Amino acid sequence: MTTGHPNRTRVSVDWETETMEGIKRGIADAKAGRVAPHEAAMAEIDAVIKAVEPERAGEV
Repeated sequence: MTTGHPNRTRVSVDWETETMEGIKRGIADAKAGRVAPHEAAMAEIDAVIKAVEPERAGEV
């Protein structure tokens, strides 16, 4: 007999289904050209990190 949360399997299946749907949307976006170049995406991420670094360091 197994023990544990009775909804664990349902939660896992739901999570995997949502993950697969997200991957499919991403593939469709890429095929349709709705993507950003890697360099542009990384520059935006770096800018956000730089903007919040002082706050995280307690300098604000």
